[in-house]
Amino acid sequence: MKKLILSPLFLFLILPLWGSTDSQKRPYQENITYFKNTPNQLDIYRLYGRIDGNTVFILGGIQGDEPGGFLSADLYPDLVLDRGNLIVIARANFHSIIKNNRGVNGDMNRRFDNQPPNDIEDQIVDIIQALMAESDLFLNLHDGWGYYRETYIDEHHNPRRFGQTIIADTDHYLVGKDTLNLEQLAQTVLERVNRRIEIPEHQLHFMNTHTLDKNTQFPEQKTSATYFALTNFGIPAFGIESSKNLESLDLKIRYHNYVINEFLKLFGVEPEHPAIIYEPPKLIYLLISVNNNVPMVIDNKNTVKLIKGDLIQVTHIESNYSRGLSCDILGLGDEQDFQKRFTINAPTRIIIRKDNRVVGEVALDVSTIDNHLFTYLIDVNGQKTALLDSQTLRVKRSDKIKIINVLHSQLNSDHYKVNLKGFVPPSDYNSGEDRNFLIDISTLSWKKYSLNGNGKIYPLVVVKNDEELSRIYISIE
Repeated sequence: MKKLILSPLFLFLILPLWGSTDSQKRPYQENITYFKNTPNQLDIYRLYGRIDGNTVFILGGIQGDEPGGFLSADLYPDLVLDRGNLIVIARANFHSIIKNNRGVNGDMNRRFDNQPPNDIEDQIVDIIQALMAESDLFLNLHDGWGYYRETYIDEHHNPRRFGQTIIADTDHYLVGKDTLNLEQLAQTVLERVNRRIEIPEHQLHFMNTHTLDKNTQFPEQKTSATYFALTNFGIPAFGIESSKNLESLDLKIRYHNYVINEFLKLFGVEPEHPAIIYEPPKLIYLLISVNNNVPMVIDNKNTVKLIKGDLIQVTHIESNYSRGLSCDILGLGDEQDFQKRFTINAPTRIIIRKDNRVVGEVALDVSTIDNHLFTYLIDVNGQKTALLDSQTLRVKRSDKIKIINVLHSQLNSDHYKVNLKGFVPPSDYNSGEDRNFLIDISTLSWKKYSLNGNGKIYPLVVVKNDEELSRIYISIE
C-alpha cells in the first residue's frame, strides 16, 4: 500500500472532520460545510448508526453534468441508520453542477495524483482523500454514455461505453496477506440488482478497466478517485455508472439506488427507513433584504421594485429541497450569490437553481431617482422653511438651525443619510446623519468642507450607499 503524505494545508482542512464520536448517543448525524455560499460549497454528511460497524463513503457530483449520480447520492443524508456508518458527499464539484459542465476547471476526477493542492478544487480532493482513509468501501457515482458490452455491437453498445456498469480498476487486489475480490463483490451486487431490472438493455454489467496493467486501455484512471482509494488505502472502490441514454432522470436515480443499497447490505450498513422519493424541485419564495431592512417575502415570478443604488441581499431560499440550491443575480457576483450584498444600478433578474436546473426567478426593476423631487424641511431659529434640490438657504453666523427631514416621493426617508458638510454632531460616533441636531452656525468653521474653501457656503447632501443623490447649500451671510 502506498503511503499518503499529508500536507499542512491538507491537515488544516480535514482536522475538523476527525472529531471523537464516543460522547455522542447513537444514532446521529453531522454536517460539515466548507467554502460556504460560494460556487464551490462542499457539504459533508456523516451518519452514525445505532450500532457501530463498517463505514461506506458515497461520492456524487465529481463531474457536474451527471445528475443521476449526485441526485441519487442526495437521497442518503436523511437516513437514520440502525447499523454501520455512512459518509455522503452528494455534490463534490458544485460549481460544475451549477454550470452543467463536466468540470469548470477540468475533470476533478483526474486530480487524485498525490500532488500538493494548487486551487480550491485540489483542496476539495484532499478532503475527499481524508474521508477515504476512514472508510471501508468507496462508491463514486457517475452517468456514462451508452451501454457497456464486452464485445462491440454498435456505437452505443461496446467495450468503450461506461453506461450501466459497476467499474473496478482490477478484478482483485492484494492488501498485505489479504485479497480484495473486487469482481466477486461487484458480481454479487449485480446478480441482486439485475433481478429488479425488467428491461434487458438496462441491466448492469461489471467493467474492469485493468488500470494497474501496464498496457491498460484506460491509463487516465490512474488519477481517478477509485484508483486512489484502492491503492492508497486498500479499500474496495467502485465507480457506479447509470447511462446518460436512459429516457428519464428517475430511472438513472433508481438504478443507482439499487446498486448502492445492495452494497450497503453487503457491508452491513442498515438503514432504519428507506430513502425519500425524488420530486421535481421548485422555488416557493425568496427572502430579500433591501438596504439592510427586514427581509421581504418574494414569491416565484414576482418583481421587486428598486431605486438605483439600492443594496439587496437574498437571505433565504424556500424550496421543496434544502440542498443543492443556488441563486445568481445576473450581471453581478458569480454563480452563487446567496447571502451576498450587491448594489443594484440596472434592471436584472435573480435566477434560482436546484443543481443545474432553473426552478424560479425574480425580476429586479430599477427606477432612476428624480433629484428634483427632494424636499428639505429645515427649522431656522424656530421658523420652518422648505427648499428644493440645488437651492440655497441663507443664514447668519448667529443663527441656529435644525434639519427636520428630507422627503422624496419615491424613497423612504430612512433609506438615505442627510449630512451637512463641516458639521460634527455631539455624539461618540459620527455616522454622517445630521437630522434633528441643533446646529449652531457659528461652529461651521471647517473651511475645507466649504465651497471654494472660503468658509461661507457649506453643502447639505443626501447620500445613499455612498452615492450623492441631492444637495442644497447653507450660505452664511
